[in-house]
Amino acid sequence: MKILEELNRGDHARWLLFVVFYAIVANLPFWTASPFLGLMRNGLFCLEYVGVGLLALFLPRIVAGVLLLLAITADLIGGVSQTFYISPAECLRSSSFLYLLSGTRLLMVAGVAILSLLVAAFAAFFPIEKIRDNHRLFAAMCLVAFAVVSLTADCVTMYLGTGRLPNPFRLSIPTDSAKLSYLEKLSFSRLPAIRLVRNEIRGNVVQALAAETDASLVSSSTAVAVRSAGITVDESNRQKPNLVVVLVESWGLVGDSSIRGALAQPYFQPDLIARYEVSQGTVPFYGPTLAGEARELCESKIGFHLLNASAQELQGCLPDRLVALGYHSIALHGMDGHMFNRLKWYRSIGFQERWFRDQFRQQGLPDCVGAFTGTCDAAIAEWIRSRLERQDENPNFVYWMTLNSHLPVPTPAPLAGGDSCSFAPLLSQQSAFCSWYQLVANVHHSVSKIAMSKLARPTVFVIVGDHPPGFANPLLRGQFASEVVPYVVLVPRRDVRGASLSAGSHDRPPTAAARIGGN
Repeated sequence: MKILEELNRGDHARWLLFVVFYAIVANLPFWTASPFLGLMRNGLFCLEYVGVGLLALFLPRIVAGVLLLLAITADLIGGVSQTFYISPAECLRSSSFLYLLSGTRLLMVAGVAILSLLVAAFAAFFPIEKIRDNHRLFAAMCLVAFAVVSLTADCVTMYLGTGRLPNPFRLSIPTDSAKLSYLEKLSFSRLPAIRLVRNEIRGNVVQALAAETDASLVSSSTAVAVRSAGITVDESNRQKPNLVVVLVESWGLVGDSSIRGALAQPYFQPDLIARYEVSQGTVPFYGPTLAGEARELCESKIGFHLLNASAQELQGCLPDRLVALGYHSIALHGMDGHMFNRLKWYRSIGFQERWFRDQFRQQGLPDCVGAFTGTCDAAIAEWIRSRLERQDENPNFVYWMTLNSHLPVPTPAPLAGGDSCSFAPLLSQQSAFCSWYQLVANVHHSVSKIAMSKLARPTVFVIVGDHPPGFANPLLRGQFASEVVPYVVLVPRRDVRGASLSAGSHDRPPTAAARIGGN
């Protein structure tokens, strides 16, 4: 408030401070949220703040403060929407799950909220009426010049790099909810309100297209595995293999072949290859984690509609189909069951057992710290191993949505013996990238241990990513394919599984080399 008192005593610097405030200082909430909450930096300066500044020269101060607060809110929602591949409406619906964040993350969110209010309060109390008419003209000219220079710099950079000019109103629907290639270079300007409208329209169009699309047209690694394993209605329950589907949080297709190979290495150990036929490939991703779940469980693009889908709409999904074949279906997730209403739609989709953090706690499984504190992935893997070693009359379908590799990842990774990052320069140089690698590798090691255990019956494993990791750092985000995610399928060999299970289809999914080459 002392600054405002000084401004009331003299006007020679008011208009200059006014320009600096709306052009630069107003960006502080987003600049703070970007590194601490892991939001994408869609541009250095928000030009909509500049627009609010132009209006503030002629509007009541309280109106200027409210407009700026709305612009900051739109900016932050736009960052969350772009980072986590969700539409603005989905972002707002997801805000009801904020209480599930870790204590540290909640403090960060609270800090950004308080900073936003302070910036808006400064705008509401700024003595605009003290700026004389000629100085108001200077202020307006400076704000306009700032916006023009920022936009021009972005246009020149994009044109030199891509041969086209930026178009914030482009509404074409890519195979993914957000293209990643444009993030290789940081732009000067961002227009969050336009981005919010565009992303919301895209989200609505994608959902409309999904409703009209035959689900069988959507690629799913789980469907490939079911065909490869020859799981059919003709087999008796005694003959059917277990099926384990692991959807790995933020496992994207990394461009560096050494990192890609290191992540898959646990499945290519001699002892494991002797027991399983191992296949690799990629499938498209269409958005955030829920979209990955819809892809693998329903071969569909319905995404967030899972939250509201009726049991009738979900009848053709994999859990319901496998239960009809005599399987016992189990869904596992290390978070609270109310997160994204999984407690409800896991039941509607056909899972007979549903295990979440509360149930795992009762079993004594430990929690791990991360973006969302929840049951440790390695502990859930051990739970799965114990369950599959048990002699059951019916085969089990186990679906596990992992948790610990959700961004932003803790650095260093909270693992007793994480894989070394020294073999790849970028891993060793970027602590967040290293933590992501170690946490995803931890899941792969855990699943390979399950596969090598003395299970009660042969078991088919599907390990697949939900979407690429949403790194805020453009350098790291650019390391991943923008349209596909990887998968690994383990099918027991005939001599391990038994001749009675070898009569089904044995079509093999495409090799990694065949699928990765075009990315």
